Amino acid sequence: MDQEGDALHSEDLTWAKGLAAGGRAELERYEQELVPMLEAQLRRRGYTPDVIAETQQTLRVRLFVGDGDGPGVARYEGRAALKSWVLIAALREAARLRQRSAREPTADDEALAGLAERSDLDAPDKARYRDVFKQAFRTALAALAPRERVLLRMHVLDHLTIDQIGVLQGVHRATAARWVERARDTLAREIRREFTRQLGTDPFEAEELLQWVQSRIELSLSVLES
Repeated sequence: MDQEGDALHSEDLTWAKGLAAGGRAELERYEQELVPMLEAQLRRRGYTPDVIAETQQTLRVRLFVGDGDGPGVARYEGRAALKSWVLIAALREAARLRQRSAREPTADDEALAGLAERSDLDAPDKARYRDVFKQAFRTALAALAPRERVLLRMHVLDHLTIDQIGVLQGVHRATAARWVERARDTLAREIRREFTRQLGTDPFEAEELLQWVQSRIELSLSVLES
């Protein structure tokens, strides 16, 4: 029986190596076999659809892209079934997300919100609106759907290309590009809406300020074009 277990884990180890190398066949197998399993397990434990979606997206980045040490799945050693190993990682991430308070954004969210600091205020007469813009940026970021936030994190914080995002999401690069652009547009729209709501300006002043806000948004998100 031990030999059978070793053979099973050896097969999983080969699969994991393919995942770490970015193999399309291995990634497709992950999407077909493990993604539905993770969703079912998380749903059984009472996690909301938003938490499940964000868990799945964040896990893809950690497993297949990782940080300076490379893809997380490369650290799989075959001592347990790969699906169990991935499930444990998913449960930890889901628990972290569920425990997160709305008033305590993640480090990634803080880094994204930091985009609002990337452009200096050239016009002194607009300096009084700086804090309003920052708050509007944070509020708009929190209003994004989980997938939109994760896509922006992938592109901005993880510096993934559209091609890499497409592979991780299992979609064509054109679809990945549309998703990123939609997330960017949604964020910009929500920033403008929240800025206007907080400021409560008259229509004439609002038009001038929204033009300024739009320029700030473009400067803040210009990193997305790199």
